[in-house]
Amino acid sequence: GVEMFLERNEPLPLIVDDILIRFDNNRAAATLKVLAELSQKTQVIFFTHHHHLVEIAETTMDASILKKYDLVG
Repeated sequence: GVEMFLERNEPLPLIVDDILIRFDNNRAAATLKVLAELSQKTQVIFFTHHHHLVEIAETTMDASILKKYDLVG
């Protein structure tokens, strides 16, 4: 649905909040790869407070795509 929207409209950021909390690590990694691909068409902002998902993102995504901001410290 997001890709169809982007074909017909100006790109808007896709903001997702803890969408992977019930995924196992393999499914989370696969989803992060899809989000990385989608980030070539629009900005993707992924919020999580689960450190293991950040680690999966760091090992799954290219460093040039992933920008990490830690709000807690």
